[in-house]
Amino acid sequence: MSHGVLSQQDLNGYAARIHAEALVWDAHAGFASFPDLDLSFLERWRRAGASYVSINVGFDTAMIWEQSLRCAAHFRRWLETHPDKFILAERISDVHRAKPEGKLAVAFDLEGANALNENLDMITVYYQVGVRQILLAYNRNNALGGGCLDVDIPLTALGRQAIAEMNRIGMVIDCSHAGYKSSMETMELSRKPVIFSHSNPRALWDHPRNIRDDQIKACARTGGVIGINGIGLFLGNNDVSAAMMVRHIDYIVNLVGVEHVGLGVDSVLDRDELPKLLKLYPHAWPDPAMREVESIAFAQLEQLPQITQELLKLGYDDDSVKKILGGNFLRVAAEVWR
Repeated sequence: MSHGVLSQQDLNGYAARIHAEALVWDAHAGFASFPDLDLSFLERWRRAGASYVSINVGFDTAMIWEQSLRCAAHFRRWLETHPDKFILAERISDVHRAKPEGKLAVAFDLEGANALNENLDMITVYYQVGVRQILLAYNRNNALGGGCLDVDIPLTALGRQAIAEMNRIGMVIDCSHAGYKSSMETMELSRKPVIFSHSNPRALWDHPRNIRDDQIKACARTGGVIGINGIGLFLGNNDVSAAMMVRHIDYIVNLVGVEHVGLGVDSVLDRDELPKLLKLYPHAWPDPAMREVESIAFAQLEQLPQITQELLKLGYDDDSVKKILGGNFLRVAAEVWR
C-alpha cells in the first residue's frame, strides 16, 4: 500500500515499522579478511535492522587460496560459537529464520577468483565452507577475465568454464569489479541470475568502477540485482547520504524496474585499514583518487533505516521498499543456492 502524505513525525514512525518488517539484505560488507579477525563488529548490522550480510573471505590482490580457506574456517567457527546473535547462512531457510529470531544471517563471498587457484574443483570446496557468491575479478585482470580498472578483455576459456560450474554448484556469480566485456559475456552465458553486489550506475557518476546502462539492463535480463554501495567515490561528490544512495536506487528502478535493485553498502568500519592495504597492494587500485583514501566518505550501517525513510518519502509503496531492502536479493539466492 502507498503511505500517502504523512507528516515528518508520522513518516519517521511509519518508516521504522516498515524497516522492522523488512528482511534487509546487505550483499557485500567492506572490510578486509584476516584469519584471526574478531567479528564482533557484525553486531552493527544486526542493530541497524539487517537480516543478512555477505562478508568476504578473500580478494584477488592480497590472498592466495590457502589464506582464503583459513579465513573461511575462522569466520565459520566464530559464527558457530556465537549462536545467540548470528546464523551461518548455508540455506535460504537459515536466512528466513534469522529474521523472527532477531539474528543476523551471514554468508561468505570471494572478491575475485584468484582464490580458486585456476582450479574449478575449488568452487565446490568454497561452497561447502559457506561461500555463496564469487566475483570474477577484482579491478585487475585474472585467469578468468577482466577487471574494471585494467585492459578490457572478454572471459578466458577458464572463465567461461567457471560460469557453467558456478551455475551447476549453486554459486551466485557477481560482476562487481569486473571489466565491461567480461561482465557482458558472463551475463550472456549464465543460465542463472547474475548480480552486481555493490556497483552504482555510471550514468549518475562517471567512474570506471561504476556500471553502464547496458550492463544494468543485461543484469536485469538474467533476473539479477544491482546492489547500490555507499562509497562517496562512486556515488558522486563524496556524498554518502541516504538521499544520494536512494537517487542511485531510483535511477535503476526507472531503467529496469524495482525488482532489480538492492543494497550492497560496502561499509568500511575501520578507517585505518585502507591506507595499510593501499601501501601493501598499490597495483590493485590504480585509480589516483584511491590514493586520497583518508578523504573518501563511506556510508555506515546506521543509515539503513534512513534509506527506508528516503524511499518512502520518494513515494515508493511498502512492497517496493521491501523488495529493494532485501526481497530482490533473497529471490536471487532462492533461485541459485542449492
